[in-house]
Formats: sequence, structure tokens, C-alpha cells
Amino acid sequence: MILQSALLSVRPESASEFESSFRKAQHMLTGARGYISHELNKCVEKNGQYLLLVQWQSVGDHVAAFVRSQGYAEWEKALAPFYVEEPQSDHYVRIRLDGPASLAKEREHRAEERHED
Repeated sequence: MILQSALLSVRPESASEFESSFRKAQHMLTGARGYISHELNKCVEKNGQYLLLVQWQSVGDHVAAFVRSQGYAEWEKALAPFYVEEPQSDHYVRIRLDGPASLAKEREHRAEERHED
């Protein structure tokens, strides 16, 4: 599993409209090959800044499949007008940490995944 992070900077005066458009456009993301889940987070300190986290089966599912799809073209058409600058996107893999706190978090994460299925 891969975690994509995308830092989205939108015009602060358009934040509500961006969020509404994101809600409408998210089906283009959720229907993509290799898509697992996503969440959109609004920054507390910086008005107009969002962090999009998307779980993919692989980097290829995001870069080779989704970014080159018609769904992505529609996604961009719906959301790009709100961006102040091009989103910054990176991909991460989970690092297993040992210890009671990390084990409890891992169990919690697995339980959440089971409830989503």
C-alpha cells in the first residue's frame, strides 16, 4: 500500500466553494483502479491550505493509471481553478514501528479497514 500526500493551496476566499467542488469530484478518485481510501484535511494555521491523503495499491495505480485517465482530466477541470499553485504530491510507504503504542495503532488501523469493507 502507498500513501500519497498532496498539499493543496487554494484561494482562501474560495475555500467553501473548493470544498463543495471536491465533494462532487471525489467520485472520480474513488472509481480509479488501485484506489483504497482518501481524506481531505484543512490546515488550522494557514487559511486556504489543505492536505489530501490518498491510499493506493501502488504508485503505478496513481501515476500510470489515474493521472493518465479521463477521470483525472475531469478531476483537474473541476478543482484546478481553485489552486493558487500546482499541488505538491509525494508517495510514502508505512514504516513498521515496534512498541506498545505503535502496535495499538496498527490494531486500530486494521479494525478500521475491516469496517470499511
